[in-house]
Amino acid sequence: MTIDFNKAVVLASDYYLEKIGDEITVYHPFLTTSLYLNETGALIWQLCDGKRSVADIIAILVELYPESSAPIQADVTGIISRLVENDIAVLRKL
Repeated sequence: MTIDFNKAVVLASDYYLEKIGDEITVYHPFLTTSLYLNETGALIWQLCDGKRSVADIIAILVELYPESSAPIQADVTGIISRLVENDIAVLRKL
């Protein structure tokens, strides 16, 4: 999937992020849909507020973790792709 870095990530309002022990899950309370995330995925989820573009999210993470800047773009686009492919998020024009 090709990600447009200028679009905002809008999360479906009926999905929730929950951390139980070491596992982080995005789930829908009535559907059988769930997605496991790592710590990076959970942070990306929290930055997807519908107001920030994909490029904004990448920039924030690069600023927070400059020593890990090389893989951040791939991590962000990978997580967002999984969210979109699972109908948990959509990309919208800002």
